[in-house]
Amino acid sequence: MKLIQIALFRFHLPLITPLQMPGREITSRAGLLIRLQAEDGHSGWGEIAPFPGLNREDLAAAEAQTRSIRGNLIGRRLPPVLPLLDTAFETWIGEYRLFPSVRYGIETAALNLLANAAGKPLCALLSPRYRSTVAVNALLSGSRDEIKAQLPCLVTEGYKAIKLKVGRQKTEEDAELVREVSAALPASVSLRLDANRAWQLEEALSFGKAIRNCRIEYIEEPLQDSSEWERWERFHAETGLPLALDETLAEMSPGDFRPFPGLAALVLKPSVLGGFEKTMQLARLAAIHRLKAVISSVFSSGVGLAAEAALAACVNEEEVPAGLDTYRWLAEDLLAEEFPLQNGQIDVAEAFRTGQVIRMEALERIRV
Repeated sequence: MKLIQIALFRFHLPLITPLQMPGREITSRAGLLIRLQAEDGHSGWGEIAPFPGLNREDLAAAEAQTRSIRGNLIGRRLPPVLPLLDTAFETWIGEYRLFPSVRYGIETAALNLLANAAGKPLCALLSPRYRSTVAVNALLSGSRDEIKAQLPCLVTEGYKAIKLKVGRQKTEEDAELVREVSAALPASVSLRLDANRAWQLEEALSFGKAIRNCRIEYIEEPLQDSSEWERWERFHAETGLPLALDETLAEMSPGDFRPFPGLAALVLKPSVLGGFEKTMQLARLAAIHRLKAVISSVFSSGVGLAAEAALAACVNEEEVPAGLDTYRWLAEDLLAEEFPLQNGQIDVAEAFRTGQVIRMEALERIRV
């Protein structure tokens, strides 16, 4: 199947509530959509939207690289083995050394194109054994009172996992909030913490010891210096808290990954890691080492979320709630229909269907 056209579009989506990130506030998501079209008329959409502070490339650099690579891809054939996510993408486009967000967008568009040509949803193209629905963790934000007020509704809606950001106030205040949230949740709902590398080791230990009696599924990236596994091991040994890797995974190749005592999960963001293929490499390593693979989004539009939900449906033997609840933060989306996230679950086939129908009036075409 040969590519005959590649179209690029800009988008800008406001958020309902500003995101408070370390050193900055984010009020909207801007990015690109890329559409690959094949000679048989089928097409596929992909999203390229680097996230400030997580992706090293910014949007201007991503757009420039996407423009430059476009001519190299037109006229090339899509290898039919791409959905195996086992080195075929690297063989096809690895030589171009694409930014993670750009490679993610191109991989997503190519896979969606192949799924449309095959007449099946992306999850069915990626694996014959996929879950029809994917559970997601709810992301808490706001003041202490706002966070506590959200909990009963989220539990009633059916969420089985809650994620709480920590590391943005004094450690004793963080610990007090975690204790309150943990006590308010029923045993059927797990609590995940994300520190985004907020603390030096001694601060992290102080926080961890203060919540050692809470039910915590895991804490992501508590340490500012994540280069030495010995620090992670000491944190776990002294606090008993299970750990999850996130940002650290983008700084290593899958071949360098080694598990350590206390590691419970890998949080996998395809748009930060550099596409579905690298994400699946890490998910397979997680399975080998009996770790949870948590597919996660960085506030993608419905286009990106639909693809990430398809991938989440194909990893883990048991259901692990994915980090795809960020859709609730978008004041508007690019999709013509509402993304199918209800009661803490995503209908994966329906997400694929809605993810292919774009509100073209929300896009600005880039003339190349």
